[in-house]
Amino acid sequence: MRDSSKDIPGRGPAPGGQEDVEELAHAADRLFYAMRRSRTATAGQSAVGLSMAQLALLVPLADDTRGEGLPVSRLAAGAEISVPTATRMLQQLEAKGVVTRRRSPHDERRVLVRLTEDGAARLEAMRGELRSRQFQALSHYTPGERRALAEQLHRLTDVIGGAAPGPERDR
Repeated sequence: MRDSSKDIPGRGPAPGGQEDVEELAHAADRLFYAMRRSRTATAGQSAVGLSMAQLALLVPLADDTRGEGLPVSRLAAGAEISVPTATRMLQQLEAKGVVTRRRSPHDERRVLVRLTEDGAARLEAMRGELRSRQFQALSHYTPGERRALAEQLHRLTDVIGGAAPGPERDR
């Protein structure tokens, strides 16, 4: 769909397909904000008691297969927040029984964080609620449309990830 309001008066469409790029960028922005609103609404309606910010901080802990805990700095980097902010959030989560924090036996300056059983259950419940909401939304597409959409979203993620500074993201 072409938005002629972006045309320069008397000159026609923007040169070099810029109009298509603008439309795609606008659609990507709308998708990003719609997903954020949906995730926030899910967290707000959930009985799990975790915010989206807390969820971002906790997700790497679910993958801590060795169970030794992960350093606060790594959790902060993964959630794209500062270490002091992560520390405050983790202190609150510890008070709620979601995580435990302890000094590293190898380096007393480092604090290692682990999920408690309750924390793991809460995290899994929240992930399930989010996945259910995604499934509902994506069920409006045919299997073929979902595969094509997934392929294009992976491609867009790779392109944006290559253009943006910072760590590379997994699919």
